[in-house]
Amino acid sequence: MTNQKSKANPRADEREVCENILMDALNGLLDSIVASGSTSADEVRTTGEKFLVVDGETYRKELRDHIRQSIVQHEKELWNQTRKRPFDRMLVKRFSHLFPSEGELAGGDEYLSRRILPGFFTAIEMMTGPELFEQCQLACKALVRERKEALGENFLWRDFYNEETPNELVNDAFAAIVPHFANFDKRCHWLLDLINSHLAPPEDYAFEGPSVKDWQMDDATLQLLLNALFSNFRDNLATPEGREAIVERYGLKGSRALEDVLASLEG
Repeated sequence: MTNQKSKANPRADEREVCENILMDALNGLLDSIVASGSTSADEVRTTGEKFLVVDGETYRKELRDHIRQSIVQHEKELWNQTRKRPFDRMLVKRFSHLFPSEGELAGGDEYLSRRILPGFFTAIEMMTGPELFEQCQLACKALVRERKEALGENFLWRDFYNEETPNELVNDAFAAIVPHFANFDKRCHWLLDLINSHLAPPEDYAFEGPSVKDWQMDDATLQLLLNALFSNFRDNLATPEGREAIVERYGLKGSRALEDVLASLEG
């Protein structure tokens, strides 16, 4: 079966694989017609209908499975492009729990489509400024390089996600964008327009579900995103020790600005 071929060679030309599946189905149909001895148009039609009932679903399932595997593989390749930039990866980790699994994006406001990623990165870079953003990128790359050199095969991203230093880089970037939220409603409107005008093509993340084609960020999903981005600050400000650490790192003015943003999110 061509399914074996597609699994053995996942990078095979998509058109060739699909054509092979269809040719297998056509050859199977012709074999059935020959074996039945059909001669008239009605007999051929009847044999074809029987073939579809008995064997047609097998080929349809094979073609559907191949298409689904191709979509998932394409998404993984797109995601790996982001992972080559470890600071981007750290940023996204703050809200990746809001991404839908396969088929879950079926409406409602509980998920964020990965389609937001291009606009999200553009917005963060614009608000932090390209110089600070690039400094964070380079610092995070250096940290990853150090850890990989020290740990070798024992390096795990899940451990890196929990390290204090890369998370401080993310906090610094988010703290840097806080002044842009002085007019909270105006900034949220700007974010919505920017992200929705930079959405990734729906085909890139078709596996997310039937709603991905028409999905756009709205007020509710923007609130989900912002709450996730600033959740670390909310947790730290809830304790005397955490509040003291924030004031020490960002100053009293920075701490109050963070509290204002959190209050706006709760309001």
